[in-house]
Formats: sequence, C-alpha cells, structure tokens
Amino acid sequence: MTCALGPDSAGTVLMRLLGRARRSIDAAVYEVGPSYRWALVRAAERGLRVRLVLDAHVSDGNAATARALIDGGAECRVAGVGADAAHGKLLIVDGTVAVGSGNLLWRDAPRDPHLRLPPAGPPLAGTREWWVTAAQKRRLHRSADDAFEAHWTKATAPPAGWAVAPDVTPPAVGIPMPQVAPKLLCAPSGRLALVIGGAAVWETLGDLVSAARRRVLVTVPYARPRALPVREVLDLMAEASSRRVACALLLGAIPDPKDVDLLAALPFQVRRMDPERSTSGHAKGMVADGAVLVSSANWSAAGLGGNWETGLRIDHPGAAAYYAAAWRRDWETSLAIDV
Repeated sequence: MTCALGPDSAGTVLMRLLGRARRSIDAAVYEVGPSYRWALVRAAERGLRVRLVLDAHVSDGNAATARALIDGGAECRVAGVGADAAHGKLLIVDGTVAVGSGNLLWRDAPRDPHLRLPPAGPPLAGTREWWVTAAQKRRLHRSADDAFEAHWTKATAPPAGWAVAPDVTPPAVGIPMPQVAPKLLCAPSGRLALVIGGAAVWETLGDLVSAARRRVLVTVPYARPRALPVREVLDLMAEASSRRVACALLLGAIPDPKDVDLLAALPFQVRRMDPERSTSGHAKGMVADGAVLVSSANWSAAGLGGNWETGLRIDHPGAAAYYAAAWRRDWETSLAIDV
C-alpha cells in the first residue's frame, strides 16, 4: 500500500502506475485533462485494454479526452446524464487499485518531469490531495472490479454533439512546504475496505466518528452545514467533542458566506487553507484514531448522497500517522474561516 499526497508526489505515483501497465487500465474519474489523456491514449496504442468513465460534463478537457481515447483505440463512456454526478476517482491498473480525491488534471495531480519523488525533485504547485494505491489485494481488487463493471454498464457513449466548453478559472494554488515522499506500508486485506457511493461514504464517516476515542481530523474543500447528511456528520463530531475527542475541520478555501456563521458556531475548531501560505485544499479525508478514509466525496447533499463517489477506508496506524501529519502541516499554515 502506498500513501501519497498531492501536489508533493501523488501525480508522479499515478503516472508511474499508468506507465507500468501491461494488461489493462480501468478508470472512473470525474475529469481527465490533457496532462493525463496522452498516457491513456499511449497505453491503448500499446495494445492494452483501456476503459474510462467520465462525468457527463465537457469542461476541463472531458470532451477532448473522450474523442482522443476513442480515436486511439480505447473505450470511453460517460455517466451522470440527467442524474447525480459521476464524481469518483478510481483507477484499476493491472492488479493495483488507486483511490483518491483529485482529478487527472495538472492542478490536481502535477508531477515531476523526470518522475522523481521528494526530495529529489523541485517542489510542485497544486491542490492538496490525498491518494492511496494498493497492490496484491485480491479482495479489494475484486470489489473494485465489481464496482467499475456496474458503473461501466450504466454509463453511455459520449454525446455525438459534445463540444468543448469554455475554460473555467481554476482555483488559486500554491506550493506547500515541506513536500514529502510517499509512504509504503504493508497492510492485510482485512484492513482495507472500498466504499462506493456518496451515501456509503456518509455512512463510513459516521461510523468512524462514532467509534473515535482520541481524535477526528477532517479536511474537505468545503462543508455545507445546511445539507442534511453534512449536518448529521457535524453533529456526530460535536457529540464526540463533548466526549473529549479532539475534533477539527480544515476547509480547502474561504467558505461560502452563508455557511460561515453555522460553521463558526460548531463546538470544535474550523479553519481554512490559504494558497499564499500553503495551497488550496481539494482533499476529502478523515483521520479517526488509527483509521483513515480517503475519498472523492465533497461535504454536500450530493457528495454525501446520490453522487457516484469512491473511497477507501484504511485501518492502519501507519497510514493514519502519515495523513494526520499532512493534515497538521496544513492546519499550522491555515487561517480563521472569516479571514
């Protein structure tokens, strides 16, 4: 199992994984842009079976990616047409499963041009992300295969009239320091559990908070406290805080003004990341005692509800320590939510 952070090393880990593929690549990712499109096309041209499910929106390169993959001999479908978004981030490369918080875009997953890992390469600018890859885990691989096949079966061909959407202004990003290398850990399959669907992520979050006895550390881009599933998780964190569990919520950016008062009234600390002091936060993760949830789900009604989301629960103290240390470095450079 490899734990990795973006922008530090996650992009390099993912590109190494794609480059080593020998048989097949199955990917379900909300957005895939040109910085990763070419790697998927090249894999198809080398004779690998490549299948990609994108969300049914055209921005951030999705339309061009769909056309390029189909022209290159790969298969591409879209999901979420007229329904909740296909917002997951799942890769199955030969026998390795990867789950994370970011899209396959340069700002979410930058990489060293020579695929060097910290501290060998220069620091990278990009959004804060959490990723994990797991190899030689038959039960996890089988669960991921089943989830992907179900998702693929429901997906449809890209619309014939899909046109390129206008560019959207990306979020400001910085260079978080220090940047750290991935962490390689050994964990039995029973310590890893794939989570599919926004509602399942919500249930897992609740289970982790309810069982916590020492700490609950959360990082998400934003939290919508008026959304019922979000409110329920925040209420569980408040209850845990009353049991002297150290709870804290780190947002990736300045929250929506209509959410500030409700977030500020919580009985535990809430802060937000600052791209001028570190970078913007796009990770969706929770450390609860010695367990970690790495997921794609935002804390919104859709993200913890009807969206097709992906997550990996890891019950391992080494993984918890790795992500908790990353969370604390981001917390130490954060600001109050009303600044």
